[in-house]
Amino acid sequence: MNDLESQEATAQELVAFAKQRGVDLSATCYDFAFFNKDRFILLWRKEGNVHYNMQGSIKALPARYKASASAFRGMWHEAGTLANLEQAFELLRAWLLDEKAVDDLPGRSIWRQGI
Repeated sequence: MNDLESQEATAQELVAFAKQRGVDLSATCYDFAFFNKDRFILLWRKEGNVHYNMQGSIKALPARYKASASAFRGMWHEAGTLANLEQAFELLRAWLLDEKAVDDLPGRSIWRQGI
């Protein structure tokens, strides 16, 4: 299975997983990605983990970037891995539905991030 096929399968798994928990993600899922307002997230399975790539606007500059405040234009990008579908759902919900600040997102293994 290539990454695009994995993104599509993982998106459908997440929609079903969320539905079991009383959350309807169908309005935010477009084929293989999730969008809400000015944020999006892609998720796929690879090598036993759930990988993600997310981007979107943020209001609060993450604490570790305070020294870069002059370069902050309100956008964030991040990629990393999660251990399982439950962690993927929690990140997706916090990022897209609850629109949490970056510093308030659930635990995850971040590979790349920036403003």
